[in-house]
Amino acid sequence: MNELQLQIENLKSKFVQDWPKIVDVDEGWYQLVVDCDKELSQIDPDYQIYQIKEKFGTLRYYHKTFQPFEEKTYLKMTSIVSKYESLSSCTCEATGLPGLLMKSPNGYYKTLNPQWTSKSEIYNKYTIVKHAAYMQPNDTMPWEHSNDEDYI
Repeated sequence: MNELQLQIENLKSKFVQDWPKIVDVDEGWYQLVVDCDKELSQIDPDYQIYQIKEKFGTLRYYHKTFQPFEEKTYLKMTSIVSKYESLSSCTCEATGLPGLLMKSPNGYYKTLNPQWTSKSEIYNKYTIVKHAAYMQPNDTMPWEHSNDEDYI
């Protein structure tokens, strides 16, 4: 077990009692999770975790403060979590390299590094999801329809 894996294992002690103690992300995001925990612990050393997982290609980090509710503390902690969730959207979950949102043939989303993915036995069928920044003028997204009557 390497140092980062050990830190993830130790993080499980912060999970709320009776919740599964599972950090359900691939190793490429372990550093994001550990860094998020360090920042949250500076604000509330006794904060607790409900769940850490990937959902729709980005990190989800559900937590609660141990201290009585204070709006200032809540906003600081929410801001930290938002920062790391945002960073996950451009970090390959498998490798930690720069990544893009990609989609499997069955519709499962993951943020992955396209170059690495093309050589991966597991993820080589994933394709890049078009983002507004990469779109050409005539491209449309699945939710954009030329005739909404077809979908009513």
